[in-house]
Amino acid sequence: MYRLLDCITQQHHYGLVAVAAFICVIGSVLSVHMSARLTEWTGKRRLVQLPLAGLITGATIWSTHFIAMLAYEPGYDHAYEPVLTGLSLLVGVLGALTANAGLAFARGPAAPLMAGAIFGMTVSAMHYTGMKAYLLPGTILWSGGTVIVSVIIGAGLGAASYGLITRRMGGIAGRAWPALVMVLAICLMHFTGMSAIDIWLDSSIVVPPKTISETAMALLIFGVTGIILMIAMASASIEVNMEGETRTQLSHAALHDPLTGMPNRMWLNRKLEALKVQLQQDETTRVAIMTVDLNLFKEVNDLYGHAIGDAVLTRVALRLEALQGANEHVARVGGDEFVAIKTGFRRIEEIHAFAERLHASIIEPIDLDDVSLRVGASIGIATSLEDGRIPEELLHKSDVAMYRAKSEPDLPICLFNEEMDRRSRDKTQMVHDLRLALQHNEFELVYQLQNALDTLAPVGFEVLLRWNHPTRGRVSPVEFIPVAEETGLIRDIGRWVLREACREAAGWDHPYSIAVNVAPQQLVQPSFIEDVMDILMESGLDSARLELEITEASIIDDQAHTLKVMHKLKALGIRIAMDDFGTGYSSLAMLQTFPFDKIKIDRSFVQDVHKDAQRAAIVRSTLLLGAALQIPVLAEGVEVEDELSFLKNERCTSVQGYYFGRPMSRDDMRLIACASKDGKKESAA
Repeated sequence: MYRLLDCITQQHHYGLVAVAAFICVIGSVLSVHMSARLTEWTGKRRLVQLPLAGLITGATIWSTHFIAMLAYEPGYDHAYEPVLTGLSLLVGVLGALTANAGLAFARGPAAPLMAGAIFGMTVSAMHYTGMKAYLLPGTILWSGGTVIVSVIIGAGLGAASYGLITRRMGGIAGRAWPALVMVLAICLMHFTGMSAIDIWLDSSIVVPPKTISETAMALLIFGVTGIILMIAMASASIEVNMEGETRTQLSHAALHDPLTGMPNRMWLNRKLEALKVQLQQDETTRVAIMTVDLNLFKEVNDLYGHAIGDAVLTRVALRLEALQGANEHVARVGGDEFVAIKTGFRRIEEIHAFAERLHASIIEPIDLDDVSLRVGASIGIATSLEDGRIPEELLHKSDVAMYRAKSEPDLPICLFNEEMDRRSRDKTQMVHDLRLALQHNEFELVYQLQNALDTLAPVGFEVLLRWNHPTRGRVSPVEFIPVAEETGLIRDIGRWVLREACREAAGWDHPYSIAVNVAPQQLVQPSFIEDVMDILMESGLDSARLELEITEASIIDDQAHTLKVMHKLKALGIRIAMDDFGTGYSSLAMLQTFPFDKIKIDRSFVQDVHKDAQRAAIVRSTLLLGAALQIPVLAEGVEVEDELSFLKNERCTSVQGYYFGRPMSRDDMRLIACASKDGKKESAA
């Protein structure tokens, strides 16, 4: 230790020692930065970075050593042998390259320590190679024990430095601590190694003429060091700038919609969080949130394709962005849904004006290359003036108001009110109750007769669903069926109806048919065919007695899929009826394309058919069409004798309606369906 302190304090020029330390610190910081990147990057980027990291680390070791050697003042002439001097630089660079390669590619917990030990031994190898290049008029004697200690210090501190690099502490500490330990590894190894020498002067030994003088050595060292450090700093600067640009691009991509370039839902969530804080801190802050949904956009996609649909969205987005003023923002949060935010207003009329501008810009014709289109818009508004000061709640309320506007074509812009909130809560409660209804056995089936028109004898039953709510009593299907279809609950409910209907029909004495309505959401289920087959097998019902009723709405959404499903059902022997015929817009095309076994005329055309000439014409046309296509026709909603007589004169096949009685309970139905076969009771007419 005495020799080490004496070497540092008595035999060195302090200014040059400070320069060596400064370069060592800067180089170590850059080396740690580059080495840490090697553990984070992969692929070609790592391969490009590896030699650069080796060059910077090796040059740092070499520069620190030789500047410290320039600071060494032995008191006699000395110089440097050029070949060994250059070789020492090569040793430093190759050793650092090897250490960094081990850090980058080696696996296992001991790998960083081994790589760091290689770095420390590289410092020692470079140091002693450089000392071989040191020429003086005498002989250098080495203390073997001190040399070993210097190598151990370099290897140990090098292992510690690389171990800290892989810990990834983050922040300034993640770079400062490994760099500090690396500086200690280089400096302590150097000065310990220098304390290991004794010099015996000998005037007979002459320094060769072809050497590098101290002045030339200084110029060489500072030139090499300056160039390499500038390369390192430029590389680091380029890297930081590239990472900054990349982060900016990634942030923009994360917060903006790739199709339209508008802010997206993530941006909206962050905006709402910021507004929440602002509303809490400043009572004068006012916020209005508008949910905007395009009307008829699905039809654009269906008729013209998604490419045209994307072009429409892009054009709408450009218009919405162009009309934004101060304190106004618009984001695209879904397929055809946008959210607009306005702050800093004084009166509610300003919000209405903004909504009007949004609506007017959307409904303008959209002229594309091959087509000119129009889309509508439904806009719901909620403001902090009347609807609360929590942005998430305002967004929900604006969404509720938007759906109200969507349900009323004459009201494209709708301001939220408490009545809407009550309806929304009622709907949410109904969804919750529907989920429990199946578990609690609250559903029941009722049965409506279907009669042959020539004999008026029963030929089958249509099952109808009823819900007995535990607190609300009997809930009308008009209320809960649309909610079940909208939420997808109709799939489970429809499966239950089909199973119960088939199980009931399988036990009848008479082979009457059983008709069951199928919702559009059931047809698109991948397991629908398997469910029907399983139910038929479980119940033992003859498939020829099962009739599934499908509306045009079920077909129009996905005609190709529905046609495939219908063919599979018919292959099982199941009959298929078109329900509510005449209420759609493509009924004739449907009858030509799809294999229906029955047409059901909607009750709206049968009511007062004997009085209304227009309805009579529609019914006659349907019956003629059915006869031409050899498809039986059933008329729904028959209530009076005159309607029945009209249908009989027009040769309708079968009928159902209140004329034959209201939908029956299971017990009443069994009086007809389960009557003994000896004919004691055949009819319930």
